[in-house]
Amino acid sequence: MPREDRRIIFTYEEAYKALYSLCMQRDMKRPPPGQIDKINIDPDDDKKLSFELSNPQEEMTHKIDYSRDFLAAALMLYCRSLGIPFPKKANKSVDIKEDSVVLRMMI
Repeated sequence: MPREDRRIIFTYEEAYKALYSLCMQRDMKRPPPGQIDKINIDPDDDKKLSFELSNPQEEMTHKIDYSRDFLAAALMLYCRSLGIPFPKKANKSVDIKEDSVVLRMMI
């Protein structure tokens, strides 16, 4: 049976906005102000992501951890806010690239 593989690519700036929005919606602690410089995958647990953020105005760096599932939920919420359709029944996953985040959907 044929299958569809769809990908939506987000910049780190868009990923930050998505995380911030989901934290606000769930009334959770928001990520510190700044920009994502790097996303690292935990070598012991590939479901855990470590975000390195920097704030050039304060000359500070921060590390904050989120799960892949949380990032996927944040990206889906971001898509909805922009009117980007995606299939609800698709298998969703998140791939981390050097300068972008990919929300992948397999139907």
